[in-house]
Amino acid sequence: MKTRKSKKTVRKSNKNKTKKLVHQIYGIFDDGIPLKDISVFYENVKKTKAFSKKHNYVYKMWNLKQCTELIKKHYPQYLSLWDDFTIPIQRADFIRYLILHKYGGIYIDCDIHPLRSLDDLFKKPFFFVTWHDDKKKLPYNAVMGSHKGEGLFLEIAKESESSFYEKIKNPIYQKWKGRFVFQTTGHRMLERVLQEHDKKDNVLDILRVKTKSGKIVQGNNPYFEDDNASVWFK
Repeated sequence: MKTRKSKKTVRKSNKNKTKKLVHQIYGIFDDGIPLKDISVFYENVKKTKAFSKKHNYVYKMWNLKQCTELIKKHYPQYLSLWDDFTIPIQRADFIRYLILHKYGGIYIDCDIHPLRSLDDLFKKPFFFVTWHDDKKKLPYNAVMGSHKGEGLFLEIAKESESSFYEKIKNPIYQKWKGRFVFQTTGHRMLERVLQEHDKKDNVLDILRVKTKSGKIVQGNNPYFEDDNASVWFK
């Protein structure tokens, strides 16, 4: 004999289902430029929003105020670091690690959009991506995902903090600003953490990248297309 579930039980069951979150960030540079004025961002964000709606993913665009409040409320130990960052992209890098630790989901840069269902990626405890032709398979943080509370992302935050305060003392990084970012919040910092924790296998070849020369770089069955705007650093 079948028993009927009460409406209350059904509501509770639905509430406990894990949400599939898609995160993006815009406005960290605090330069007052509307998203619609950067066409490559605007068009890709539209595609990502539409894609998320189609696949029943919960989409969230984070702004500077929301990112700062996240740190103040949940990660106050990093508020000084947040204020001390000297290059805006460092904040944009750093906050995505904390967003994924706090809420889980998949983070996607604004010049990238998904190409096919991300359901398989949501199942992974965490992942990063790489370029197909990168022989070193460096972890590229333009797309990455995590389950809520994944401890590796706290290790990443700690490494960012220690790297920043160590390397900012070196005068050479006043000139090597790109390298300073890569070593403190970007792919070189991530590489150190993943090597230390033996997690290099979590770097996936799932991007289709449009290079500056017009060449398309991709592996088999990419999940994302990257217009590779790189507007933060000349």
